[in-house]
Amino acid sequence: MLRYEGARHFRQRIILATLSGKAVRIDNIRADDAEQPGLRDFEVSLLRLLESVVNGCEIVINAAGTGVRFRPGAIIGGVVTHDCPPSRGVGYFVEALLMLAPFAKMPLVATLRGVTNDEHTTGVDAIRTVTLPLMRKFGLDEGLDLKIVKRGALPNGGGEVELRCPVVRKLGSIDLIDEGKVKRVRGVAFATRVAPHVANRMVETARGVLNDFLPDVWLYTDHYKGERGGASPGFGLTVVAESTTGSMICVELNGGAQMLPEDVGQSAARLLCEEIANGGYVDTAHQPLALLLMALGPEDVSRIRIGKVSQYTIEWLRLLRDFLGVTMHLKPDPSTMSVVVTCRGVGYSNIARRAI
Repeated sequence: MLRYEGARHFRQRIILATLSGKAVRIDNIRADDAEQPGLRDFEVSLLRLLESVVNGCEIVINAAGTGVRFRPGAIIGGVVTHDCPPSRGVGYFVEALLMLAPFAKMPLVATLRGVTNDEHTTGVDAIRTVTLPLMRKFGLDEGLDLKIVKRGALPNGGGEVELRCPVVRKLGSIDLIDEGKVKRVRGVAFATRVAPHVANRMVETARGVLNDFLPDVWLYTDHYKGERGGASPGFGLTVVAESTTGSMICVELNGGAQMLPEDVGQSAARLLCEEIANGGYVDTAHQPLALLLMALGPEDVSRIRIGKVSQYTIEWLRLLRDFLGVTMHLKPDPSTMSVVVTCRGVGYSNIARRAI
């Protein structure tokens, strides 16, 4: 049994424990927090979600909520409905399911309700336009889809998404070294329970920045009203830069109570330019997912170019070493200020699909 302390990287530890089949114990979870020690509601909600898609898992939480013992079971998938707390967006839970569902016994059809866009987690637009295409490069093609049924903004949420994920026997290897040149920018400006012109104002400001670099910029407006607009007003912008080699770099920004739509549009466009300048085939937010799929891939060499290595990614590499025994080789490229990551996969196989 692996042992850890603290609340940091709680979700990653539980996911990797499930994939590797190794039990994990996490102690001293916010033990020093006098006002609210122990697990937060979204962490408990994640454990409940895993209970519904993992058969035979054992979860023991101590009386104070500061310690968890998790013993994984078999990933079964199937049809799941889950209500997510507003303290975390549905992206927090969708990302966890995407890492587990390809290795389930049955294809996953999950309906998640809650906040669809927040500042803590990857939004549903980024998952639909960037995360899913990245997973398709590893062999997940037919049936992988995310449908936004309702939008839900902070603080009350009210959104709903439907995730469909097929199962595979094994993943494929990748060689994503050539990041290419940016050929176009696409994006979605959403607005819920606010005037439709709010989305248009974000689009106009963002295009004013991006059109200085390239002409092919299309940002679509997505306005929701009534029941499909969720329980709270909100707005935000997701912009994606597509390269000549299929690379997708994404940035998303949500508007708050004191933010103007023009500020959101301008800031998102500038953040996208910074992310592109960092280099890499994937953006910073998608580094961990790409590295996990490489580690789970066949016993062959996979390579990917990433930009600046985040602290989150560094900790993720340590967890991959602990749970899967995978050590990755990072080679800096001074000419582009990027890093080439190379590893040999563990040949992870879906035990429920061996007969295929």
